[in-house]
Amino acid sequence: MASQTPTLPELWLSIDEWKLDWGPESRWLKAFNESLCKACKKGLANTDCFFKECEIHACKGHCLLCHLQQNASNMHGLQQDYQLETYLQIFDLLEVILAEVKFFEVKLDEYAPAVPYSKVSDARYYSGM
Repeated sequence: MASQTPTLPELWLSIDEWKLDWGPESRWLKAFNESLCKACKKGLANTDCFFKECEIHACKGHCLLCHLQQNASNMHGLQQDYQLETYLQIFDLLEVILAEVKFFEVKLDEYAPAVPYSKVSDARYYSGM
């Protein structure tokens, strides 16, 4: 059974619940660093858990983006005024989600890159010498 696409009001609520309460975007870096420091002080397991939670948060953000895309693609047959209002709402939501997802993706890549900085190729690693 295929899951039903959430309505725009349902997405507003989901996005509001998904967003971190870190204040304006200009404070995210400080909040991230404070949270990371707290996790580090509690040990390696907590630090790993912190980064896993960051990854999960970014993945949930991607799911929300997919739901917004589905909403945008299901607007045929709506009155033009309603379509315009819906597109404007979707755009506002995109701004919120994209900023937060991008922030966490950059931080995850900075602290745990997909390809380690020391890796030169599949056959050789940079030894720092």
